[in-house]
Amino acid sequence: MAAVYKSISKKKARQPVEEVDEDMDMEMEDLLDDADDTTDSEEDEEEDRIAAAKKQLAAGFMPKTRVLILTSRGASYRHRHLMSDLCALLPHAHKETKLDTKKKTAGYNLLLNSLADLHSCNVIFFLEARKNGQDLYLWLARPPNGPTIKFHLNNLHTMGELGAGFAGNCLKGGRGIVVFDRSFDEQGPDMAAPGSEYRALIREMLRGVFCVPKRGVKGMKPFVDRIIGIFGVDGKIWIRVYEIRESEGGAKKDGEETAKTVPKGKDGLPEVSLVEIGPRFVLTPIVILEGSFGGPVIYENKEYVSPNQVRREIRMSKAGRYSQRRDVQTDRVAKRTDLGLSDNSSRKPDAMETRKLFA
Repeated sequence: MAAVYKSISKKKARQPVEEVDEDMDMEMEDLLDDADDTTDSEEDEEEDRIAAAKKQLAAGFMPKTRVLILTSRGASYRHRHLMSDLCALLPHAHKETKLDTKKKTAGYNLLLNSLADLHSCNVIFFLEARKNGQDLYLWLARPPNGPTIKFHLNNLHTMGELGAGFAGNCLKGGRGIVVFDRSFDEQGPDMAAPGSEYRALIREMLRGVFCVPKRGVKGMKPFVDRIIGIFGVDGKIWIRVYEIRESEGGAKKDGEETAKTVPKGKDGLPEVSLVEIGPRFVLTPIVILEGSFGGPVIYENKEYVSPNQVRREIRMSKAGRYSQRRDVQTDRVAKRTDLGLSDNSSRKPDAMETRKLFA
């Protein structure tokens, strides 16, 4: 319909021009006044969309969000379990098969942006595995214009490793409350000395991933039964997932007159407790790009040390201890040779030696 409307408006705009060719006495000002401007309708439509989005945000409704979750080649079984756990936690996520990076020609930019456009996703959650699964990096991007944040993901524990899983009243497809702890602003990544604009950008990107919209998500349950906590400690981002549990009294059995009473809090409601169910992981921000998987670097973490450098320092320390031990052994052999204590010593035996005097 939009294409038909534009074509009709263009035909109407050409009619005054054709009439001018027949009658050349018309002035230019009259021609400009009679011409139809088609850009006004487009601007009005854009303003209407912005006004509708503002009304939705004021009413408490989040904009429609769909997250594309996928991994690269070389991901280990723990990385695959993490991806399955996140897909179970986030009903607005779309799981895609692993990305074949060996066939990429233009980097991640073209491939991932095209996949996001194909599946109508506006957030990309890409797990990149390197060194045969030893290192795991997380890319958060907003296609097609960006920005993009790269994290180093470590201290990973899945639901299976924690031994909790979806227990109790924590249902698949439910919504969760995303809580940014006070430590996220106080002890989180110090990325902005003059202000906190970069920290606010990270907050907004994480909110877009873990916050589930109230409507427009297929298979979502109308329950809020989990809390996703985001903390900031030692310049890193710690993510934990908790289940909301309410204490319940025991049911009556045959022969029992009374049942167990439900413990209540100060306000008269049942006591609520939090039980960690997983997954849990730690994110270290590395770099922020202006575009989607490309563009100029707008922030770089100077305090970040790559895991390759850490492994190299460990190997160098082990090599230093080994070389020191070998030097001590070489000095000992040289001293024994000089004193004539070894069997292959070139020193001639003396007649006054202890060995011959007390033989």
